[in-house]
Amino acid sequence: MKEKHDMVYTIPLRRVYWGRRKNRADRAIKLIRKFIARHFGVERVLIDNAVNEYIWSRSREKPPPRITVRVIRIDEKTAKVLLASIR
Repeated sequence: MKEKHDMVYTIPLRRVYWGRRKNRADRAIKLIRKFIARHFGVERVLIDNAVNEYIWSRSREKPPPRITVRVIRIDEKTAKVLLASIR
Protein backbone atom coordinates (compact mmCIF):
# COMPACT_ATOMS: atom_id res chain seq x y z
CA MET A 1 0.00 0.00 0.00
CA LYS A 2 1.23 3.48 -0.84
CA GLU A 3 2.42 5.53 2.15
CA LYS A 4 0.55 8.75 2.80
CA HIS A 5 2.88 11.70 3.35
CA ASP A 6 0.92 14.63 1.93
CA MET A 7 -2.83 14.51 1.23
CA VAL A 8 -5.68 16.95 0.66
CA TYR A 9 -9.03 16.20 2.31
CA THR A 10 -12.41 17.91 2.35
CA ILE A 11 -13.78 17.24 5.82
CA PRO A 12 -17.57 17.49 6.26
CA LEU A 13 -18.46 19.33 9.46
CA ARG A 14 -22.25 19.25 9.12
CA ARG A 15 -22.69 16.82 12.00
CA VAL A 16 -21.56 19.44 14.52
CA TYR A 17 -24.84 21.28 13.78
CA TRP A 18 -26.86 18.43 15.33
CA GLY A 19 -25.93 19.38 18.89
CA ARG A 20 -26.01 22.49 21.03
CA ARG A 21 -25.12 25.79 19.39
CA LYS A 22 -22.80 26.98 22.13
CA ASN A 23 -19.90 24.62 21.42
CA ARG A 24 -20.08 23.84 17.70
CA ALA A 25 -16.64 25.25 16.85
CA ASP A 26 -15.09 23.25 19.70
CA ARG A 27 -16.66 20.07 18.36
CA ALA A 28 -15.57 20.91 14.80
CA ILE A 29 -11.93 21.00 15.93
CA LYS A 30 -12.37 17.67 17.73
CA LEU A 31 -14.01 16.19 14.63
CA ILE A 32 -11.07 17.30 12.46
CA ARG A 33 -8.64 15.63 14.89
CA LYS A 34 -10.68 12.41 14.87
CA PHE A 35 -11.02 12.39 11.05
CA ILE A 36 -7.28 12.86 10.45
CA ALA A 37 -6.32 10.32 13.12
CA ARG A 38 -8.61 7.76 11.49
CA HIS A 39 -7.55 8.40 7.89
CA PHE A 40 -3.84 8.85 8.53
CA GLY A 41 -3.43 6.26 11.29
CA VAL A 42 -1.68 8.62 13.69
CA GLU A 43 -2.03 9.26 17.41
CA ARG A 44 -1.11 12.95 17.50
CA VAL A 45 -2.70 15.58 15.22
CA LEU A 46 -1.30 19.11 15.15
CA ILE A 47 -3.71 21.73 13.83
CA ASP A 48 -2.27 24.88 12.27
CA ASN A 49 -3.45 28.23 13.59
CA ALA A 50 -4.93 29.17 10.17
CA VAL A 51 -7.29 26.17 10.34
CA ASN A 52 -8.36 27.14 13.85
CA GLU A 53 -8.97 30.75 12.82
CA TYR A 54 -11.02 29.61 9.80
CA ILE A 55 -13.24 27.41 11.99
CA TRP A 56 -13.75 30.21 14.52
CA SER A 57 -14.11 33.01 11.91
CA ARG A 58 -17.92 32.97 11.98
CA SER A 59 -18.10 32.67 15.78
CA ARG A 60 -18.51 29.68 18.04
CA GLU A 61 -22.08 28.91 16.95
CA LYS A 62 -21.66 28.88 13.14
CA PRO A 63 -18.57 26.97 11.95
CA PRO A 64 -18.30 26.30 8.20
CA PRO A 65 -20.14 23.20 6.93
CA ARG A 66 -16.94 21.77 5.38
CA ILE A 67 -13.24 22.54 5.26
CA THR A 68 -10.51 21.61 2.80
CA VAL A 69 -7.22 20.84 4.50
CA ARG A 70 -3.77 19.60 3.55
CA VAL A 71 -2.30 16.97 5.86
CA ILE A 72 1.43 16.36 6.16
CA ARG A 73 2.87 13.38 8.02
CA ILE A 74 5.70 14.53 10.28
CA ASP A 75 6.62 11.10 11.63
CA GLU A 76 4.87 7.75 12.19
CA LYS A 77 2.71 9.00 15.05
CA THR A 78 2.26 12.69 14.16
CA ALA A 79 0.46 14.58 11.39
CA LYS A 80 0.04 18.31 10.82
CA VAL A 81 -3.15 19.85 9.40
CA LEU A 82 -2.80 22.98 7.22
CA LEU A 83 -5.45 25.03 5.46
CA ALA A 84 -5.50 24.12 1.76
CA SER A 85 -5.01 27.08 -0.53
CA ILE A 86 -7.97 27.32 -2.88
CA ARG A 87 -7.25 29.08 -6.14
